Amino acid sequence: MMSNRKKLSRYQRVQQILDQSQGPCIPDYQGLGAFWRDLNTFKTAKLYGQRLIAPEPDTSDHQPGGSGGKSCCGEGGGVVDSLAASESALNQALIPGGSAATVGECWPTGGKNPAKQTASSLAGSSSKTAGQSQQTRSDRSALIKGLRKQFPFDGSQFPPLLWQAENPVSPSDIDFIAAWIDDGCPESDDTQDSTAEGTGTQARFGLAQSGASILALARGDALHTVSAKHCNAISDDVQGLKVRKEVSTLSANELSLLREALACMYTYDPHIFDERSFNYWARIHTDSCQHGWEQFLPWHRLYLYFFEQTLQDYDACITLPYWSWSDYADANRATYNTEQLDMGVLPEAYGCFLDAAGIAALKDSGLFSDSELANLARLQKKGTIYNSGLRFLKAAKIDYTLKLSTGKVMWSDKVNAIYAELRRANPLWFPNRWPGSLGIATHYPTAADVQGILSSNNWNQFGGGPVYDHHFGWLEEMHNGMHNFSGGQNPLFLSAAKAIGVDNPDPQNSFNPNYGYMTDNRVTAFDPIFWAHHSNVDRLWAVWQEIRPGLNPEELDGILPPWPMNVGDTLSTRKLGYEYMRDTYHYPVNDQQGLLRFNAEKAGVKPQVLDTFRKAEIRLHRMHVANLFNAVIRAFLNAPDATVATPVDNNPHYVGQVTTFQGSCYGGPGHCDKPLPKTRRFDQRPLQHHEPRNFRIDATEAVQRMLANGETDISVHLVVMGLDGKPIDDAVFIDGVSLNFID
Repeated sequence: MMSNRKKLSRYQRVQQILDQSQGPCIPDYQGLGAFWRDLNTFKTAKLYGQRLIAPEPDTSDHQPGGSGGKSCCGEGGGVVDSLAASESALNQALIPGGSAATVGECWPTGGKNPAKQTASSLAGSSSKTAGQSQQTRSDRSALIKGLRKQFPFDGSQFPPLLWQAENPVSPSDIDFIAAWIDDGCPESDDTQDSTAEGTGTQARFGLAQSGASILALARGDALHTVSAKHCNAISDDVQGLKVRKEVSTLSANELSLLREALACMYTYDPHIFDERSFNYWARIHTDSCQHGWEQFLPWHRLYLYFFEQTLQDYDACITLPYWSWSDYADANRATYNTEQLDMGVLPEAYGCFLDAAGIAALKDSGLFSDSELANLARLQKKGTIYNSGLRFLKAAKIDYTLKLSTGKVMWSDKVNAIYAELRRANPLWFPNRWPGSLGIATHYPTAADVQGILSSNNWNQFGGGPVYDHHFGWLEEMHNGMHNFSGGQNPLFLSAAKAIGVDNPDPQNSFNPNYGYMTDNRVTAFDPIFWAHHSNVDRLWAVWQEIRPGLNPEELDGILPPWPMNVGDTLSTRKLGYEYMRDTYHYPVNDQQGLLRFNAEKAGVKPQVLDTFRKAEIRLHRMHVANLFNAVIRAFLNAPDATVATPVDNNPHYVGQVTTFQGSCYGGPGHCDKPLPKTRRFDQRPLQHHEPRNFRIDATEAVQRMLANGETDISVHLVVMGLDGKPIDDAVFIDGVSLNFID
């Protein structure tokens, strides 16, 4: 007799497997919850930066699980100086599992080095040829790695999946899920999911629009929406500069990607000569940093640039965020000019918190009592972010305690276990950081203080003197104070050491130093907040360069070792490929349809952006320039009904206008087509005549008028007209529009 019960599709079976394994207790999974129950969420979800289902091989997303051949220079042996040894020990202690943890191959490569393959490694690869290129989509998926307890879900960085599961997933069920992923994650078994996308801008931005919707957008009858892509993926799409954003405006995905890259770098720290190691880059500052003269700003600009290039080897979208100190002046009003320690407020991105995986790991450690675990679970559920590890421990009602190990002072097992989980949850957090006052003589910079240093009108005053008349510049003096504030002093340095019988503790001990690492230029770059601090220094120099063009250091040919560049090479951030923005909001536009009117949804501008921006700007990206009518483009804010008839005089919504200047075709067929992208390494020709061009419209005063009128968000609107003032729909073809806020 045939059953009337409907057969489950493979996707429904996958849901059933994971439901039965997880049981009724579903962890937060970083806000994802039961991520497998919605297919769109399932296919794009990231857990601590790891794609649960890897993207299709032909997409641009980086695979963090990418294989890398063993480094020939980091295999062991050699003389290790005391700093390298102590900092490697510190970072190793912060990796769950300690010295027994797996050193994974999380860095992407161009393929295995065949000379490094051994007979034993080849013997085990009969089903696959050597190298990452033969990995299936499921092999690269974090869900499958987690279910199979493979790195980084083997306990070295993250616990295996599923977390807090009622039952393990059987190997045959894991294989079933893997096969479903490799077949494209179909929702149903009787029809193929459509994966075709459009062409041009649609393909680049993942838009799938009907002809009617494209036309409605081009006429202004529908609203363009803000892209959810990483801001630097958009920059690449429109062939623009990479963007360094203020850390508080990073999207969740942007912040997660940065943390993911740092977590990967930490795993290479035992290999002290490996450029993928975080400590490798920190030691460069120890050995080569320039302070107290005119090379301070140029040297650190290159230091950030080369470190950022390494991060972009991991994922091309990553840039270093900056920490705008003065944004936190009000919050820190009571934390300086006081003798109370460890009270300072830093950006939340650099704080510490415990997640569900951390709770599970601490419970499994067997180190904690039921009451301590209850306190830790309470903090995890509350979600509070703490500015130091000591503040977290105090909130958890767990003492900061030390132990002696082979004569060296180290954290107790409990503190070590907690700190390792805090660092795993947030690789931007650092244990030797107690931000706040160092005494009553300290001062925290306000916005007025920053404007004061920007008012300088000569280089020596602003940036420091040359080698033959060296002295600190104003900007570096402010930078010095923020190093001391963000590092702070360890309130328990003496008492915790005395509790284990150490009356004269070493002030430079790696586990219990007297002062935070940011206070000491020998070890300052081992703290991840160093990079955001110096990005802000570099940003302020860039702002000053914009205000005072042509004012430069005296010795432009001075070499900046270890970089193969000189001071003159550092004078333009644009030539180095980046710019600074408080935040940016991009609207993709279909470049195959002429634009008549452009209406956009409200950008969702964050309140702190509207409170602090120095300049606002509308950019029109990659406008076609060949064989088109000349036209005028008028820009408005918060005016969705704007037309060619809308007055501009005394109109607070009016921003400004640009006029196009096109050329006709005079060559053969295809002469006016867009040129091919420049891909040849030695092509030094200038911009091609028909390369799409960009426009920028200063919107600062218009945004200020909107805010004065009580508006709390901003939308952009464009009206296209011919030179006769009448609507024209075949003159303007662009890739996108962005609204940008600059400090």
